[in-house]
Amino acid sequence: MPKTYRKDALIVFLLLAFIFAFFYQDGYWNGNSRFGLIFASVQEKRLSIDDYFDKPGTATGDLSTYGGHYYSDKAIGTAIIGAADYLPIYWLQQVFQHPSEDTTKVILTFLVIGLPSAIAGTLMFLLCLYLSRSRFRAFLVTMSVMLGTMALPYSVTFFSHQLTASLLFSAFFMIFFIKESTKIRKNWYLFLIGLLLGWAIICEYPSAMIVLALVIYYLFVVLRNRSYRQWRAFLWPVIGGLIPIVIQLVYNKLCFGSMFSIGYSNLESQYFSTSMKQGIAGILWPNLQVLYFTTIHPTMGLFWQSPVLILAIVGAVFMFMQRRYRAEAILATCIICVYVVVLSGYYMWWGGYALGPRHLIPMLPFFCLFLVFVPKKLNWPFVGLGIISIGQMLIAAASTVQVPDTMIAKLSSMPFFGYSNIYSFCWQQLVNNGFGDNLGHRFLHLHSWETLIPLAVVMVGLILVFFWNEIWHRKTTLAVSEK
Repeated sequence: MPKTYRKDALIVFLLLAFIFAFFYQDGYWNGNSRFGLIFASVQEKRLSIDDYFDKPGTATGDLSTYGGHYYSDKAIGTAIIGAADYLPIYWLQQVFQHPSEDTTKVILTFLVIGLPSAIAGTLMFLLCLYLSRSRFRAFLVTMSVMLGTMALPYSVTFFSHQLTASLLFSAFFMIFFIKESTKIRKNWYLFLIGLLLGWAIICEYPSAMIVLALVIYYLFVVLRNRSYRQWRAFLWPVIGGLIPIVIQLVYNKLCFGSMFSIGYSNLESQYFSTSMKQGIAGILWPNLQVLYFTTIHPTMGLFWQSPVLILAIVGAVFMFMQRRYRAEAILATCIICVYVVVLSGYYMWWGGYALGPRHLIPMLPFFCLFLVFVPKKLNWPFVGLGIISIGQMLIAAASTVQVPDTMIAKLSSMPFFGYSNIYSFCWQQLVNNGFGDNLGHRFLHLHSWETLIPLAVVMVGLILVFFWNEIWHRKTTLAVSEK
């Protein structure tokens, strides 16, 4: 990779990492269910969360019960990473009595969710740079997807969707460059692909649909090239993928008496338990009305909250015209369409207290494949829609993603513009000084809108550095060519 590109990638990483570290939102029931398991496994060396599920700071109703004990009902991938990160923090707490539990939750949210998201965003930039050969387009696409979709607000709260998205996209990135390279990668590279895909499944079970698509893509890449048809090209990914699956199965056995009995099969809530028994883990037949609500309806539709994604339709047409990348176009189309359609049948498609249909987040990174092929003559509409999308997601990140779901029952009878999670709730929170926690408040003791000043300064500064780096590179390239 040219030195200038490494600088660009570093700037992108620093920008994303700072933004994801700047904001923090409490995950409440969802996040606390995982935090309870993290704290119990490290502090008490056990998997039950009996001492945490009703404790202030880790109280949760997302519970499973078995054998007289309470457990987290979540897939455990996110909590395992959190426990590994929490272990050295716990040692510090034992010695210095710091950091506090609240601060620990902030740190873990960044380490487990925000940091992987920033890394995946950097990989996205490099992939888009490779596909477009344009720094500007790669930067625009990366910022639009990572900051202009639910990827931003769910990178600052302890839900598992964005971590899953990061794992899946990172695996795709690695597979893609196996296809583009001339010789097979080393064993650790192949092992890591399998590990990423397996870990995604034990973070979010529905992501198995995307994992299946990526496995088929991997087989397509390997089998179409004779030099890749070696036993290690199949063995190492399988070994990597089985490790997290085995961990989940052992956890199931220890907690619920059977390897194939998961937390969602032993829910403490009768309502959730009954609902999850419908169809396949609560997923029934696709619902056309839900498809409408999750895509184009102003309340929480993807194309209203992130209008830049509309251009993906245009980009998809041009990507399919590129014979070289038709396999990736088919892959992205299948991932996005199948995920949206299948999860439209989920009994709680809106995600409870949520900004939008959060279960769709794992498929969002794959929009970048279409956006990077949007014609250059649409750059200005692209920039405009990108700014609107980023602005709306910043509103959510600065306020809360825990939007009450009281309007869901009224959606079908509500006027088209009757309600918007962003403007009817999140924006009103900010207008009434209901800002979420952020570094401006935590360290500089700023209040209200002034808490966002440090964010604006750093964002503008790093963006200027990025474009200055591009201008300098162009001048250098021009000077060299003239010689």
